[in-house]
Amino acid sequence: MHPLILHFCYNNSVNWDNLGWWIMEEYIKNQADLQTDEERFRVLVEHVSDWIWEVDENGIYTYASPRIKDILGYSPSEVIGKTPFDLMEPMEGKRIAPVFEYHLSNKLPIKSLENINLHRDGHEVILETSGSPILNADGKCIGYRGIDRDITLRKQIERRQQQLLDIIEASPDFIATLDTNGNSLYYNPTARKMLGISEEDISSEKVNPKWVTDIIKTEGIPVAIEKGHWKGETTILKEDGKEIPVSQMIVAHKSENGAVEFLSTIAHDITERKELEKVVQYQAHYDTLTNLPNRRSLHKKLSQIMDNPTEQKRVAVLFMDLDNFKEINDNLGHEIGDQLLKMTAVQLKNCVEEADFVCRYGGDEFILILENIQNEAEVKEKAGRISEAFHEPFQFDGHSLKVTGSIGISIYPDDGMDLAVLIKKADNAMYRIKRKGKNNFSRDY
Repeated sequence: MHPLILHFCYNNSVNWDNLGWWIMEEYIKNQADLQTDEERFRVLVEHVSDWIWEVDENGIYTYASPRIKDILGYSPSEVIGKTPFDLMEPMEGKRIAPVFEYHLSNKLPIKSLENINLHRDGHEVILETSGSPILNADGKCIGYRGIDRDITLRKQIERRQQQLLDIIEASPDFIATLDTNGNSLYYNPTARKMLGISEEDISSEKVNPKWVTDIIKTEGIPVAIEKGHWKGETTILKEDGKEIPVSQMIVAHKSENGAVEFLSTIAHDITERKELEKVVQYQAHYDTLTNLPNRRSLHKKLSQIMDNPTEQKRVAVLFMDLDNFKEINDNLGHEIGDQLLKMTAVQLKNCVEEADFVCRYGGDEFILILENIQNEAEVKEKAGRISEAFHEPFQFDGHSLKVTGSIGISIYPDDGMDLAVLIKKADNAMYRIKRKGKNNFSRDY
């Protein structure tokens, strides 16, 4: 009995007519409070982003909040009377049924159970189900009450993130993440292999890792932080001390407020490209048969000399053509001819100083640049030494071939200040020697 009623009875001051009205007023007030609480609960249930449900002991829905319409496309009335398995593909229902049965039989709460449901229009919706058993006065489980949360978007993001991680882990490129000070946070397997560290060793590489070169510290990271990214060619120092040339990009990852949280970098090994560039560069400036500088290198060399003239500087241009090379090449074959050209190149290099320049001008023609000569006599002395060197026959592959050369000479700046003029005058002098009997040298006057 209500305490106030006991008080009235004890004091014999109760007015039974007034007491009836008072009881009625209290009842109406309590009913109003109850309706207010129910209204609050109803509004909360109807506007929460998750779907709230109840099922009986047979797993049949007895209640579904309006939110199910947004999540699965069904109205609450369409779901009531169905089971959760009616909203799943048969295979998914077969997977989930034992889980539900286990929880029901053991009166256990369901916690964050992921399951795939079918939307009314047929597309899959991934739900995260949580619920608690409803027990009667005897402790028997008579159903479950819980919520379903749509985690489809989250799972799609997680799947994309996992796919991206799988790509990163399988990438043949060096991939790492850094903090803004250049300390490493993550290495993919390629990076770990290149650096010779295990996944457990990453912590020891955090502070000033060896591969973070000065250009990365002074240019790459600052530019990436300022502009969002940086790209350039650098090198990565391998465990064995070998430097690997790489094409590298650094990207700054920013938070919503614009602050840089961390940096990522990807570096592609460009060793093959660099080697190819070296080959192309070599072939552009060197003769692949004799390994002597070619005509392009000659023009570059003479241009450098003429671009830096001095009063005392004199340079000799020696234009040498092998005598009777065509007959040897035609009679004995190109392989013998090529071998002869290679041996001629070696012979010429042995006849001059290390600082002097020897090139294959084309065919069986060679040009020598002798720098810092004192006078014409010195040039002729060197030309004579070259001619004498070719008096001894070349011995190779069972052949003994005596090859001589005709040498024409021009001197800079005496015979001209122009590259083409100097070569032309040396060429003219060489052909004059050939007409006079070959195997000699002369200057064009």
